[in-house]
Amino acid sequence: MSPTVDHYRIIPSLTVPGYASDTLKGIVNATHAAVQANVDRLGAGTPSRAPKFVKLLQDKNLIDDKNQSIATTNHNETVAALRDIEASMEENDEGVDSSTYGTYSVAGDAYDDIEKAVKQLQGAIDDAAKAPGPSTDRITGNQYWPESVEGPLRTACASAAATVEQRMRDAATDIQRHADHINYYAPENPTSGYYGGTTRALTTAWSGHSYVPPADASTIEKIKGFAENELGVAEIGTNHVNRPYNIDDAWCASFATWVWKQSGINVDWSNKNYVPSVWSDAVGKGWADSSMANARPGDLVVFAGQNHIGVVVARNGNSITTIEGNSGDAVRQHTYDISSGRFTGVVHPPAGSKTAVAV
Repeated sequence: MSPTVDHYRIIPSLTVPGYASDTLKGIVNATHAAVQANVDRLGAGTPSRAPKFVKLLQDKNLIDDKNQSIATTNHNETVAALRDIEASMEENDEGVDSSTYGTYSVAGDAYDDIEKAVKQLQGAIDDAAKAPGPSTDRITGNQYWPESVEGPLRTACASAAATVEQRMRDAATDIQRHADHINYYAPENPTSGYYGGTTRALTTAWSGHSYVPPADASTIEKIKGFAENELGVAEIGTNHVNRPYNIDDAWCASFATWVWKQSGINVDWSNKNYVPSVWSDAVGKGWADSSMANARPGDLVVFAGQNHIGVVVARNGNSITTIEGNSGDAVRQHTYDISSGRFTGVVHPPAGSKTAVAV
C-alpha cells in the first residue's frame, strides 16, 4: 500500500510462498490492496466510493460471474492486468481523507468480519503450503504449485473480496441511515403527497384484531387481507409500532416484507429493512419489473429513489391502490397514477413460493 495513506485500520498482510506463481502473487497483492481500500472508505464514511475489485477481476476475465478463477495461458498479460488493478486500488485509497475517519460501531463490527475473511484467506494459503505442499520440476528442481492448487487459491481471493464488499454494503447501509438520520436513504414517514398520490383518511385506529385467511384463500388474497388488516396501526413515539414488523427505525420495508411472509412468501432479503437492498435482490432473482404497466395486486411497489416501498392491493386501469407502512407515522392506503413516473418499479411474488427463498 502507498505510504502516504493514513489507514483507518491496518489489514493483516497476506503472504504466499516464494515458489508461488507471479499470477497468484499478483492476485493476492491486489486483493489485499482492495480490502485495505474498502476498509479505509468505510472508516471515512464514504463506502459508496470504495473500489469494486470483484467487478474489475470479472472485467479482466480473471474470474467468472460466480467468482470462480479462470485459468489463463498468457501469464505475462495476466500479471500486468493484476498490477493495474492493484494500482487502481491504491489510487482509490490515496483519495481517502483520513480526517473524516469516524468512530462508527457498525464500522468496527464490519472490520471484525473483514479481518476474519482475510485471516481465512491466509489460512487457505498456509494450508496449501502444508498439504499438498509444492511440486518439484524434474528438470530444473524448482518448486511450484500446479494449477490444481493455485486455481482454488485464486478463487479464494475472489471469494474473500466478495465477502468484504458485501459486508461493506451492509455496513454502509447502517452508517448512512444513522449518520443522515434516515432522511437521505429513507425519508421519515413519507405521505402520499410526497409521491403525488391520494390518501384514504386515517379515521379509525387499528382494530387490534388478527387476520385469519380463509382456508381456500389464494396468496394474493392473503397479501391483501394481511395488509388491509394493519390499516390504522400508528407509531408510538418515533418510529415505534407495537407490531411484529417494528424495528424502531424507518419500517416501510419491514412492513412490506412482513405482509409477504404472513402470506406464505418468506424471502430472506440481504437487508429486509432497506429498500435498495430489497430492489437489488429482486433484480438479481428476476422478480423486479421496472414497467409499472405490469403492476398487479400482490406486488411490492418501489418508489422513485428507492426510498419507500408499499404493497399493491388493487389495480384499476392506470391506477394502483397501495397499503404502506411508515406512511405519515402509520399504515395507510393510497392511490397513484402509474404513469406519474414516481416509481422505480414493482417486485412480483415468486411463483409458487411458500417457504423461505434464499437471496
